[in-house]
Amino acid sequence: MVLFTATAGLTAVFNFWVKGAETLGSWSFWYTPVCVGLAAWLINVLLVFRSRYLKTNYLLGWFWFCLLLATHPKGIGLAEVSTSVGFAIWLAMAYELNDDRKVGLVSRSNLGLYTALLGVLQPGWWTLIVVAVIALRAGQLRQPTHHYVQIFTGWLIGCGLVATWSAYTGRLSDFWAEFTQPWTQAFHWEWPHAGQWVVGFWLLLAVFETLRALSFAKKAKRRGLLIGWMGIVWAWILNPWLGDAAMPGAILAVFAAPHMVNLQAYFKRPWITRMLDISLLAAALGAAIL
Repeated sequence: MVLFTATAGLTAVFNFWVKGAETLGSWSFWYTPVCVGLAAWLINVLLVFRSRYLKTNYLLGWFWFCLLLATHPKGIGLAEVSTSVGFAIWLAMAYELNDDRKVGLVSRSNLGLYTALLGVLQPGWWTLIVVAVIALRAGQLRQPTHHYVQIFTGWLIGCGLVATWSAYTGRLSDFWAEFTQPWTQAFHWEWPHAGQWVVGFWLLLAVFETLRALSFAKKAKRRGLLIGWMGIVWAWILNPWLGDAAMPGAILAVFAAPHMVNLQAYFKRPWITRMLDISLLAAALGAAIL
């Protein structure tokens, strides 16, 4: 309840701050904070349960919200929230790739299929199949070739279903154009805003703590941190490649939140721990003002 109230309340205040009083007359101003609060709770429960290394508290949902706020200085909308939830489901499925308690064939096939279905919403997300295949090696370098084939087969089945439906509805040419468009898109560099600089600073610290964790942490934690870094790198590539249409900030918030939890656990002084989320919130306000 505390997580829901804090995230929903701060979302309403932040959106009012950046969009002005005229937003009070729109329904989105009222239901978006509720969706953010529910998403923070859902992402926290979903990823803590699936990761097998995150703590069972609400730090993950809180840090997801802080990162989402810091990377969206123009306000948070329903599109950003739904994108984060969608990729939290993907991350939860990726956590189960090497889980001995699950049926490996089912986990790998489902991840490939779900990756393809995400591409229906945004064609650039079809490139996530590269991350899905590489994630199979996280924490366990030796993998049979057919494991990679199972992920890729699930992805091909998903793409095939979409292509078949497009052909049935007479939109096959549109499907092919959307499929190839991201690969022809040129990169465009944009100077990071204040929120992105602060997120980048904490992620730089998280690199060193990840290296420490890789030397002595349990297998599930090492695997989870590596998968998170794969998603972070992919999100950073999306930013200059496909721009805001690919929702890189909402994706980054999902993959970076577990690293913020891990980073917070390594801090020995309480004031540094508090600076982690306070600086993200301050960066969001600073980026909105500037």
